[in-house]
Amino acid sequence: MIAAIILFAFAIWQRNFLFAAFVVIAFLVINYLADRFPSIWEIKIDEKGIEIKLANSGEGKKFYPAENIEGFDIHAETDNSEIKELAIKFKSKLSPLFKINFYSKDELKIKEFLLKFAPEEEISQSTIDSFLKLIRF
Repeated sequence: MIAAIILFAFAIWQRNFLFAAFVVIAFLVINYLADRFPSIWEIKIDEKGIEIKLANSGEGKKFYPAENIEGFDIHAETDNSEIKELAIKFKSKLSPLFKINFYSKDELKIKEFLLKFAPEEEISQSTIDSFLKLIRF
C-alpha cells in the first residue's frame, strides 16, 4: 500500500494521470487477488493416463493419455523437504512439460508406477522456473 501511495503521488506530481489511474487499478487488482484462496486441483494418475480437474467439481477437466508420456523426472524442493516436484514430458509440442507438486513420502510409489509407461530422464529446470523459485513465487 505504501508503494502504491508513493507511485500515485509521483504520478500526480508529474501530471501523468494515465499512470496514476494504472497505479490505482493495479493496487485494486492485487488486493482482490491476494484475498482469494488458491484453487485446489484433484490429480489422478492411473493406467489410462493423467486426469486433472477442480476438486469437488467436474469443471476444468483435462486428460493426458499414458501413451503420450515421453519421460519424467522428480525434483527436490530446496526450501521444503516434504514437497517434491514431478515433471512429466509429453510427446505433444503444444504442452511438452507438466509439473505436479506432491508429498515426498509418495515418491517411490509414483516413480514405480510411472516407470511402467515412460523412462525416467533428466529434465532440467528452465531459467524462468529457477527465477520463480529464487523469488519464492
